[in-house]
Amino acid sequence: MKKLICTLLALCMVLSLVACGSTKTETKTETKTEEPAAEAPAEAAPEAAPEAAPEATGNYKIAILTGTASQGDEEITAAQKLAAADPEHVITDTYPDNFSSEVETTISKLLAFADDPDVKAIIFVQAVQGATAAFNQIKEERPDILLICGVPAEDPAPISAAADIVLANDEIGCGYQVADKAHEWGCDVLIHYSFARHLSYETIVAKRDAMRTTAESYGIEFVERDAPDPTGDAGSSGAQAFILEDIPKVMEEYAGKKVCFYCTNCGMQIALQQAIIKEENAFYALPCCPSPFHGFQEAFGLDSSYGDIEGTIKILANYLNENGACDRFSTWAVPVNMAMILGGYEYATAWAKGELTEKVDLDLLAQCFSNAAGATAEFGTYTDGTNNYDNYLLVAFDPINFNDYVG
Repeated sequence: MKKLICTLLALCMVLSLVACGSTKTETKTETKTEEPAAEAPAEAAPEAAPEAAPEATGNYKIAILTGTASQGDEEITAAQKLAAADPEHVITDTYPDNFSSEVETTISKLLAFADDPDVKAIIFVQAVQGATAAFNQIKEERPDILLICGVPAEDPAPISAAADIVLANDEIGCGYQVADKAHEWGCDVLIHYSFARHLSYETIVAKRDAMRTTAESYGIEFVERDAPDPTGDAGSSGAQAFILEDIPKVMEEYAGKKVCFYCTNCGMQIALQQAIIKEENAFYALPCCPSPFHGFQEAFGLDSSYGDIEGTIKILANYLNENGACDRFSTWAVPVNMAMILGGYEYATAWAKGELTEKVDLDLLAQCFSNAAGATAEFGTYTDGTNNYDNYLLVAFDPINFNDYVG
């Protein structure tokens, strides 16, 4: 299995073109959704036994739902390569590009997976709106299905209750990392691009607040700028056009100052990277989904006919160096969203084969994730200050220095 995962990761790297630190103590915002207090039963019910894995069968299927390439090429590429390598057991589908206004379509696709009695696990990355509603219904009708979601768009309390395993980038840790990197570079200003829909997500708001607090502690001016929502009337092209036009305006406004930029949306990363590399005093600490494949290849027209992550980073580092930007860009060395799908597949296979006694085995999950990522991840669990969500796992890697890869 490990050999298969490593091979799949290498194959994904070949085709992957993208659309879409600090160890400080994290402070999370309180969840917006409160769970109602449970009524006391008339008699104490016996504790339910852990959900047992389904019996091993050659007919099992693992279903994977991702966005289209325009929403995040890493996820769909990983899913397609798994389906090609293991067509007997992997089925895939995509949710709509305008997922925020087509939630029912997303829900129906997840429920359609569960209607197939051979499906023993569902992996949903990125888990946009509709995950909680669909997973709650699936758990009632098919408790044997393992439910894994990655990069959840819904708040921690409801999605943790609905899914068996939630995988997320350490959003708040990324907030610290961006501000730390801006400070390391000597930036005077940190620009944060987002829009109302994203700022309704608890974790994105918490990341922004961590970024703001840390930046201001360094004496860096923190500025929020509204950007168009790519799922709105202007679409992705309109949002990208805004970024390409706005960054030169920002640099003119802060002439002579070093400005670090961050955007919460996958689809804007290419435009962000293209605009920043042209500006001598503009800096890019992390993509919204940190990865050496998140936008860079398409943004800069780089050769994608290579199969190893280090080779990918070296090509990118040399390009940045040739354009005087090696000291102005950073990212993680691991494509995290892709690893969520590949690691989730390895873990789900163990469940489908009956090799697990419970749905959540954190030691095995960590092993599967490390196999898929080719690196050791730092895992934490989400807490809102009052509640700790044991199955809501935060993953982080350290930012890289591109100078180390030049040559």
